Amino acid sequence: MTATNQPNSVDAQREEADAVKSALDKRVGSTLDPQVRLVRTPAVSRGDVPQFSGLVEALVEGAREIDYERPYAVLGGPGTGKSTVLVEAAVRHIVAGGSADSIMFFAPSKDAAAAMRAQIFARLAGDDDYASTGSVVRSVHSWAFAFYRAIRAAAGESSPRLMTGAEHDMAIRELLLGTAQDGNRYWPENVVPALSYVGFARQLRDFILRATERNVSAKDLVDYGERFHRPMWQAAGHFLEEFNQVQRLGVADNLNASELLHATLAALDSPEGQRIVEDQRAKVKLILVDDAHNLDPASAAFIESFMVPGVRTLIAGDPDQCVFHFRGASEDFLDRHAAHDDYRVVLSASHRLAPETAEAVNAVRAELPASSTRVPLRGSEHEQSPSIEMTEAATLTARHLQIADAIRRAHLHDGVAWEDIAVIVRSTGDIPALRRVLMNHDVPVTIDPTAVVLAEQPLVKTLLLAVEASYRSLTAAEVQDLLESPVGGADPVMVRRVQRAVTRAIRRARAEGRTLPQRDDGRPPQAADLLADYLVDPSGYEWVAEFFGPREITVVERLQAVLTAGREAVRERLSSEMVLWKIWQATQLSTRLQAHALRGGTLGAQADQDLDAVMNLFDLAGDFAERNPQAGVSSLVREVRSQELPTGGRDRRGEVPHAVEILPAHAAAGRQWRFVVVTGLQEDSWPAGPTVGGLFGQLELVDLVDRGIEPGTPISRMADAVHEERRLFLLAISRATDKTLLAYVSSSGEEALVPSRFLKDVAPVVASINGDSAEPDDAEGPDYRDHLPRVLAVEPLIAELRDAVMDTARPGHERHAAARNLAKLAAAGVYGAAPDQWWGSADPSCERPIIRDNQIWLSPSRLESLEECPLRTFLENQGGVAEDTEPMRIGILVHAIAEAIVDGLSVDDAHSLMSTALAAISEEPEWKLTQLQDEWREGIDKLHGFITSLQDGSTTLETEQKLTGCVGETDDGITVMLGGRIDLMTTSGGDGEQTETADTYVYDFKTGATAVSGETAENSPQLEAYQFLVTMDPHRGHAAGAALVYPRYKSKAITIRQQGARSEDTTEQFRQRVLQLAPHAAGPVFPALPGDHCQHCSVRLLCPAQPEGKQVV
Repeated sequence: MTATNQPNSVDAQREEADAVKSALDKRVGSTLDPQVRLVRTPAVSRGDVPQFSGLVEALVEGAREIDYERPYAVLGGPGTGKSTVLVEAAVRHIVAGGSADSIMFFAPSKDAAAAMRAQIFARLAGDDDYASTGSVVRSVHSWAFAFYRAIRAAAGESSPRLMTGAEHDMAIRELLLGTAQDGNRYWPENVVPALSYVGFARQLRDFILRATERNVSAKDLVDYGERFHRPMWQAAGHFLEEFNQVQRLGVADNLNASELLHATLAALDSPEGQRIVEDQRAKVKLILVDDAHNLDPASAAFIESFMVPGVRTLIAGDPDQCVFHFRGASEDFLDRHAAHDDYRVVLSASHRLAPETAEAVNAVRAELPASSTRVPLRGSEHEQSPSIEMTEAATLTARHLQIADAIRRAHLHDGVAWEDIAVIVRSTGDIPALRRVLMNHDVPVTIDPTAVVLAEQPLVKTLLLAVEASYRSLTAAEVQDLLESPVGGADPVMVRRVQRAVTRAIRRARAEGRTLPQRDDGRPPQAADLLADYLVDPSGYEWVAEFFGPREITVVERLQAVLTAGREAVRERLSSEMVLWKIWQATQLSTRLQAHALRGGTLGAQADQDLDAVMNLFDLAGDFAERNPQAGVSSLVREVRSQELPTGGRDRRGEVPHAVEILPAHAAAGRQWRFVVVTGLQEDSWPAGPTVGGLFGQLELVDLVDRGIEPGTPISRMADAVHEERRLFLLAISRATDKTLLAYVSSSGEEALVPSRFLKDVAPVVASINGDSAEPDDAEGPDYRDHLPRVLAVEPLIAELRDAVMDTARPGHERHAAARNLAKLAAAGVYGAAPDQWWGSADPSCERPIIRDNQIWLSPSRLESLEECPLRTFLENQGGVAEDTEPMRIGILVHAIAEAIVDGLSVDDAHSLMSTALAAISEEPEWKLTQLQDEWREGIDKLHGFITSLQDGSTTLETEQKLTGCVGETDDGITVMLGGRIDLMTTSGGDGEQTETADTYVYDFKTGATAVSGETAENSPQLEAYQFLVTMDPHRGHAAGAALVYPRYKSKAITIRQQGARSEDTTEQFRQRVLQLAPHAAGPVFPALPGDHCQHCSVRLLCPAQPEGKQVV
């Protein structure tokens, strides 16, 4: 029977495996068979196996003559080998024939657990008989979750789910928002307006976590609030009860990390829990606890549930490194088991620290509260000397440059790998600026994932925006963001080229009479609007694509493919996770980023960070899809964006990124590198002041529960806060095996930066260096801190050499030496060393006038700007100003209303039109919009009265008339043409037809709030140009004059600035002026003429006549 059924069983297993593979392929969209290669962990050589002696050797070996009735405490300072003792104990237990399943190894975190598992696997790599059914080392929460899940399964209950901190924060904010919308039930009235604020939710969450860590229930909070007259505690208790009720309505039993341990402890007391605990106690032969000083009371109680007399138990820790009191950590567990002299081992020799660093650590420890178990730390012999230094800077920028220089010298001179270097900061707010400086100097950087919010990662933001495009229209600004992102692959110049191509398409469409889609506010579409429509649905816009060049069409089609993939996935009703996957596939970024990451360097570090962020996004999307299988893709986007707390993802990397790590001091616990920089060592930053209780007075709750101090009792927390910060400083300076650099700023003035007081603790034993490579030779010379420090990098070197070559004030021999060095670098292929690669030294792109059909076209409005500054006129015409500004939109609106008034629009209708249109086109706040509408109500009255006064029956009014004429030829034989559109033109006299006997008057409307003087108007080139065009037209008669009309200018009557009729002599003089100006409009040379107009110039950054623009030549 067995033999007969065996093939069927195998076939069934194959079918089941195929079904699982098919489901997996369907989920991830895979069509290929993945190739998996198992890599054996390199074995540790015999010479690297740690050696012990005395009691430590007996404990590691598990000698039978040792009394194990009590746990043994293994104490020691940084680098003394506490963790190594535990790892070696686990290894020897397995090598001696013990089962890996009989070990309970507790690590302080999942990262620490992974590091210790790697050490154990390396030690056991040569043992082919080793096998384990589970992880040898786990974090306390991982152990607790495993037992809690097993107990619930034994009781027939559903499996629990552990919430991330970001999810917990989001759930609290959603419930608070619902409370604010549905009506307040228990919050004090003075805080009700703040219920929807993120800061309020954060303080509430911290308060709840501190309460949960101490097993304070919702009812306890209400009771405490009533007893001690704390209404915020009562409200928090009611909120916690409501929150728990909402969580119980969910499909899974959601727990945060603080609730998990207390829930597990309660479950251990159940019949199923007691049975599982007894089974585990019977199986366990070795219990190992690392970093016990950072355990909170609940974690300690959980571990002690499995500790029984006779079982070998080793507890390692260092009370001087307890830096997580703010999370509820306590040294009590470690101190309690270390109190017995016969069961305590103190390690004093640090295998990590050099003698100088060990002395610095001892100096810091001496300032901490006395401890009977503390012994002086002894350093090991070290090649690096000195092993710890500190450097002073005058500014934050100088400090960042010092750090960059120190890191590059460590890498280039000392051969330290990038991944063996770390920068420890006190606050995550210090990370962005420092990261930018390091990346700019070609230092690859990686950031602790728990320091960055997922939705704020650049690539994640771009993917979320692309996902949003699958179910809603994007704004013009969002489309530009996508184009300039890695998904679009365009830079701002390319985006500008794309938009200008669309602008040309719009002009052609209008000239051909094509109907263009209107915007929601009724305004005509701009290039950005039409581009957004084209990207979403290119059908019907083939006439736009005709204006794209090869490079533009590549960028547009790349983004179109991504947006189309998302829309098709939504149309096929795929899950939110699959929609995200389809979009990611369409970006084709996976291979590119992978290649960059494997190549290394700064680009590789950024690619590595981007890939990690995308993996975390898919982790979140997968978890969300499993919890909410019916949720749409918009819910996924809202879920990701709502999580405003950093959350570390699943770490799948097989190796450490080849990059310098920047991390907060707390994240450095339990880790080490060869070279470490500790920065942010300033007063009010390190040490930071004592944390206040905030709205909820959480510290008073902690004091009440932990120490029995009633709220309102005066108590000083300064000493405890300083001791905590000093322990954090001790932890930071003890992470390096080779060298530690302490960087700080010392400056005076309004924003003085004072060095940390902790530096005085180590000053007697730490060498001090300057920000520069050496002290100034002249004691009376400038302070070394007045200069930015040099960085050992190619780019600063080239910049300094180029500056020396171009500086005529330098001695000749220095300039020649700099030139020789630049020549050597250029010969070696270093970019930027050769003069032809310098900005402004390249040949002109064009040496001929920029004209078409041998004609130069000028407009009346352009003449005045040409006389002021030809360069400004050229740059603005080439896109130096925005295509669509609010003053421009108002100008178009006023001209349109003036044209309608001529056609008979009433003043009331003109008011209504102006008010409605201003509300649609203005971007001003409501109060300023109201002021603008009032101003233009008065302006429309004046404009309407002015136009109607001209309609006397004998005068013909024409609006928006376009006139053109030939001015003549330049000395080079180029024809100069003048053309413009006149706002309002009146013709009177004559014989009823437009003949040469009629008088024609020109009006130009100005919508600004200021008016030019009469003298300026009399000499206005723009008005002269209009009169010249009238004179050139044989059907317009005599040019009787021109005027500027200001309906918005503050005056009782409309303000008019007139220009008298021009004689034949003045007309000829004007013609000659235009012919002289025309070459400046055609180039190829565009003079920059400084003057009063420079104050309002929009292209100062590109002007060589301005300090801001000198860098471009």
